Amino acid sequence: MMEYWKQCALWLINCKVLPANHRVTWESAQVFDLAQTLRDGVLLCHLLNNLRAQVINLKEINLRPQMSQFLCLKNIRTFLAACSETFGMKKSELFEAFDLFDVRDFGKVMDTLSKLSHSIIAQQTGIRPFPTEESVEDEDIYNHLVDLIDENGVEDEEDLYDCVYDDEDGGEIYEDLMKTEALPPPAFHKQETDIRSCCLTEIKQTEEKYTETLESIEKHFMTPLTMFLSMVEMERVFVNIPELVKVHKGLLVEIQDSVHHRSAQNLYQIFITFKERLLIYGKYCSHVETAIASLDDISKDREDVRMKLEECSKRANYGKFTLRDLLVVPMQRVLKYHLLLQ
Repeated sequence: MMEYWKQCALWLINCKVLPANHRVTWESAQVFDLAQTLRDGVLLCHLLNNLRAQVINLKEINLRPQMSQFLCLKNIRTFLAACSETFGMKKSELFEAFDLFDVRDFGKVMDTLSKLSHSIIAQQTGIRPFPTEESVEDEDIYNHLVDLIDENGVEDEEDLYDCVYDDEDGGEIYEDLMKTEALPPPAFHKQETDIRSCCLTEIKQTEEKYTETLESIEKHFMTPLTMFLSMVEMERVFVNIPELVKVHKGLLVEIQDSVHHRSAQNLYQIFITFKERLLIYGKYCSHVETAIASLDDISKDREDVRMKLEECSKRANYGKFTLRDLLVVPMQRVLKYHLLLQ
């Protein structure tokens, strides 16, 4: 008899969201490996799109959430909403977002996936649902996953993204905004120096583009909307964007000076110096979900604001990104610094 979680993994492979040689198929694999693979909600959203095309707009989820709780929960909730709205699943059949993110009830997560595999839409694909046979039930193996998550952290985090999709699936707002100029491949004897140089160029260029994005939010959205929103509404939607602009203008000047004139030898010191000032992200990240919800409510109720937002978006970036899109960018940026510096 095949274990329940292994039948679940096999179904995901048949649905083409996991490759056939994924680590969940290895002899040493444990249920923890499957839980860790699904925790950020990205694969679950891809799963629904594989069962029925374009159920989820990939621009509305974050494809590389770096295990940020806010972004992962947003992905998971997008998946759950689509299960209910498109696949006709009852609320009682769905797990809670924290059941997966905190792996507090991974058995319930697999029950939801089993119900999904038996849905009419899923069955129309011709993929056999699971469980396909009587499975070995051992509740105990699911009870200690929270401890394993704490012990293992996300050291294999990049593996979660490597083999399922590439950046061409994209649509990710942050990646689009921060796109840097491609550099020619280095000559072999200069490779080590040039790899460092490429990293420094990326840090500088993405900081320039990010600061430009913050200034654009302030200039093209904040300033025009002061005529339409109250002070309370402005603060609720934009949180502390002006302070972020001020900090990053200063940080950018220091980074540019370091890269251009000091061979970036003091770059680490700049980030240590700015560490205290960057703590303002605590306020932004803890309020951004409320900010987006407030913006949605205001836009829904007031046509004048809705029209103004469209106009602002056209002026800012030819309508490519809405204010709603841009409000998530600061959170994505602050999660990237440790990766860029590494």
